[in-house]
Amino acid sequence: MNLEAELQAGILAHSEGRLGDAARCYRRVLEADSNNADALHLMGVLSLMGGEAAFAESLARQAIAAAPDWFAPHVGLGNALQAQGRLEEAAACFQAAVTLHPQSAEAYSNLSSCLCALGRADQAADAAVNAIVIDGAMAEAHNNFGNALAALGSPSEAAEAYFKAIALKPDYSDAWYNLANAQMAAGELDEAVKLYRRAIELSPAPVKYYNLGNALLAAGRPAEAVEAFRTVLELDPGFVAAAVNLSSAYKDLERLDEAAAILREYQVRAPDAPDLHWNLALVSLQAGQWADGWREYEWRWKMPTFAPFVRDLGRPVWQGEDLAGRSILVHAEQGFGDAIEFCRFLPLLADRGARVVFECRAGLTRLMSTLDSRIEVVALGHPLPQTDYALPMMSLVHALGLSIDQVGRAGPYLSAPAGAADFSDVAGQAGLKVGIVWAGGESRRDNRVRSCRAVDMAPLAAIAGCRLFSLQVGPQSGQVAQLGDAVTDLSPRLADFADTAAAIAALDLVISVDTGVVHLAGAMAKPVWVLLSKPSNGFLWMQERSDSPWYPSARLFRQTQSGDWSELISQVGKEIMSMNP
Repeated sequence: MNLEAELQAGILAHSEGRLGDAARCYRRVLEADSNNADALHLMGVLSLMGGEAAFAESLARQAIAAAPDWFAPHVGLGNALQAQGRLEEAAACFQAAVTLHPQSAEAYSNLSSCLCALGRADQAADAAVNAIVIDGAMAEAHNNFGNALAALGSPSEAAEAYFKAIALKPDYSDAWYNLANAQMAAGELDEAVKLYRRAIELSPAPVKYYNLGNALLAAGRPAEAVEAFRTVLELDPGFVAAAVNLSSAYKDLERLDEAAAILREYQVRAPDAPDLHWNLALVSLQAGQWADGWREYEWRWKMPTFAPFVRDLGRPVWQGEDLAGRSILVHAEQGFGDAIEFCRFLPLLADRGARVVFECRAGLTRLMSTLDSRIEVVALGHPLPQTDYALPMMSLVHALGLSIDQVGRAGPYLSAPAGAADFSDVAGQAGLKVGIVWAGGESRRDNRVRSCRAVDMAPLAAIAGCRLFSLQVGPQSGQVAQLGDAVTDLSPRLADFADTAAAIAALDLVISVDTGVVHLAGAMAKPVWVLLSKPSNGFLWMQERSDSPWYPSARLFRQTQSGDWSELISQVGKEIMSMNP
């Protein structure tokens, strides 16, 4: 047998995609010469293509033993190790390859991919640049450069690299997929959806359908997201994250029974997956199933998104023990609105005979001084007194064993404290005095959905006898200029929530999207009309109701069409006119 001819026949078959023929040729060469480095290396490449990473590793090591100064088997070994998740070993192999052959674009490109997976994005970018300098026509190098840039927090520059990769190789599914990821990171959700679909056309994979579903969900297209996540689970029934996000899509569609069913099904498969429990908490609470909801809510501490809120206060967590003669520290853990909503339960601890210390952010301390004289309020960051127990605020309902019927209070439990800003000039004005808020804080994932624009409120300014006052603070407060002289901007006078409470006290009505101001108005028993997006991700507003068990003074106005605020504002305007003829 002419071994060289047999080897070349295998290489030709390999290049033409006749992989079975190529494998037979390589085997024949190895039967005649078991140390043939070319055949060992190429058979390893074929084995890795067939998903046999461990066998590919073995062949690559044999090839290196036969030809230690040849760079290609080092690349092959690196690829086999990376496929097995042994990234540090793989990176060492690629580094050995570029040392042996500094002009190997493939070795530098693969080194870049491995370094990026290791979280060493700076080094990954350098390796990709080296590959591009050697071979600017290598699409994979541009793709890996894009991945490094994306990891470095530069999605627009990453997108440019992916575009170059696609220009060089139009059917490069991974580049289309990565470009979609970059567009999603940049907030270009509809464009990301198109790009994910293109990547799937070229090469379907569960993770591509998964991120398509994520983009659709973020874009407010939950029905399409359901189909994407269902496809993921058909292709890979063990993809737990897809089941979690499928439940989120069902929740956004207000199909709560289906959301709960998929979560419970996957809890059997993955009983310790915190995302499953967390989503079941949100679904259960929105459905009014408090016992299940608040129990599952305790899983939040195992969620990565809650890591910033985890506190080790050096004292035991209260779990219902007798509090008579004892002391307890309750600490606010999430947003301003949550603190205002849940502080109502602090007096219940005092009723049990406890000394109660409440830690909250500085913007709330003056307001919280009006809650109950028995509650000691401490600003976050200030020294904490020693107590017998501690409890995160959002665990109060579960720890106290409260039912949904026990949350509402007919009267106010917060008010404007002495020394708050003076709004007597507002209180003395004629007409129906209405405070408005159009946007929530930027930190919430659903802020884009729950918020409207100041200009969306403009029809209310045209109602005879209705005087509008902006209570909007933060980055979106400047939008008040869109409303011209029709609205009085109170934001320069609002230093904290105590001042906002004083402003609310001077008004007749508050109209707001789902923000902390809603909770404050409700806590003051001030009439408050809540503008809820579709979907509404605030579980306390539950489903379909126009009232709230949390705030007897609240009325809920719900979007019927996602993203359409005009119909909702029109409905609100008619209600104002009916009460202010």
